[in-house]
Amino acid sequence: MVEGKRFEFFDKLLEKNKNGRWDINHSPLYLEFLRGKRDYSCTPWGNPNYSVLGWQKPCYLLDEGYAETFKELMATTEWENYGHQNNKKCADCTAHCGYEPTAVDEATSTFRGMVDSAKMVFQ
Repeated sequence: MVEGKRFEFFDKLLEKNKNGRWDINHSPLYLEFLRGKRDYSCTPWGNPNYSVLGWQKPCYLLDEGYAETFKELMATTEWENYGHQNNKKCADCTAHCGYEPTAVDEATSTFRGMVDSAKMVFQ
């Protein structure tokens, strides 16, 4: 999806849900990011995934393999190589696995993020 079109699509889709017809299980600030109202960077280490194959290297959408231990995952992954600013494969990404942790971090670590989240939840 083209940059502007991506945000336009989500903005229209989420605008139609103003009356809450659909339960969307995402943080309010992440939903604003999808609408193009917030600018976030990917936090690829924010949502580690484990399966019978091991610890999924980020991002699971890129399918770059597994680490046997969490320690190995953290030590051997070049985290700076992920995110739309650093990896052309990530250029059009808005996936929850990288951007929702960033939104949740803002909501829980800044006063403004906490207030914005609360206003969106209780409106």
